[in-house]
Amino acid sequence: MAERIIGIHPEKRYNFRSNASYRQTWAFLPTQRAKAIAEQLTYLDFHEWLMENLRHASPIDPDEHDWSSLVFSVAEGFYKTDVLLYASICEAALFSVLHSVFAYDADSAHQVVRDCFRRVEDRFHKITAHSASLSLPGNVVTGNLCVRFTHESTISDSEVKFASLIRAGEAIGIYDAAFRRRVDTLREDRNTIHLAKQIERQNQRRAFDAPDRARAKKTTEDLRLALQHYVEQQPWA
Repeated sequence: MAERIIGIHPEKRYNFRSNASYRQTWAFLPTQRAKAIAEQLTYLDFHEWLMENLRHASPIDPDEHDWSSLVFSVAEGFYKTDVLLYASICEAALFSVLHSVFAYDADSAHQVVRDCFRRVEDRFHKITAHSASLSLPGNVVTGNLCVRFTHESTISDSEVKFASLIRAGEAIGIYDAAFRRRVDTLREDRNTIHLAKQIERQNQRRAFDAPDRARAKKTTEDLRLALQHYVEQQPWA
């Protein structure tokens, strides 16, 4: 491939939107969570502008008509980054709202919400060290007498699964099944960015492109509106 140069073309200024304006639209979330999301959205808007304005051309006296949009793996790198960040914003926002539901009254929370933040395990307590036998047709089972009980424990934030959060959002009425599928598709796109999955995607000739980013951006904004509407109706808000 011939040598190319990259530049901003046509040249125009980028006007940064303040972090405060992004935080305001996510103000229904805890302050630190809204701040972190606002920082990512500030970057994403700049990234989108940069992608739309970066052009490449031959280094030999390029004129106005020689500049072309970025393509192939260079362009895909932009799209993959944006899809990853939008998915992370959705996960962080869902986590925050559902954790508030769980923290407000864990015992009364929907079981699907509880399943996001608690681990349920079957445990056994040995009653006696003496073995007992049970005769079954064609078989004899030998073992110790035990009491079986269920143990629940809170899991760490890092163990909470995006897929569980997405299911819980539908279960408590934040959004419907159609929207749950949209968020789940974004989660799956995020997962294919891992290198092993990315190779599989490339073998299927499915590169990340502008429509992928546009869908991720729209899903994030629609989720924001759904979460805000839900939170404003809650007693803990």
